[in-house]
Amino acid sequence: MIHFFVRRRWQSVSLPLLLAVLLGPLGCSFSDSSKSSSDSSASSSASSSPGDTAYFDDVRTTTEAYAKSGGPFDAYQRKLGDLAKDRGVTNWEENLGTYVAIGEGLGTAKASPGLVETFKDRLAPPGSVNSPDKRSAIQKGYESRK
Repeated sequence: MIHFFVRRRWQSVSLPLLLAVLLGPLGCSFSDSSKSSSDSSASSSASSSPGDTAYFDDVRTTTEAYAKSGGPFDAYQRKLGDLAKDRGVTNWEENLGTYVAIGEGLGTAKASPGLVETFKDRLAPPGSVNSPDKRSAIQKGYESRK
């Protein structure tokens, strides 16, 4: 083990202790940055990509506009696919956040309960993959904004 002498006290100090004292403040900043990095990744892990916030905003706005003006439902679904592609969201059909945003758009548009059911039936027909979760997500989003 290497020892250094501290002139003040003339005591030997081991290299690991000296390094700990000198590098300790750096370790704190590293751990703090690691913590904030892991915090931000934990908060974004619920979504599928960094562009999700903008994507969900786009889904809400598009759904609100469609609920107010109407139009072919297949055109609306294509628009959702285009939004996802533009924002780098993969497999939007299985992203429950998409369905919450759809419900929020319906709530903001003050859509009737019947229209909400139509959206549920068209986007998450009973018996389809994850249908109960998707239908619940639409309802949750709708209830939060109506």
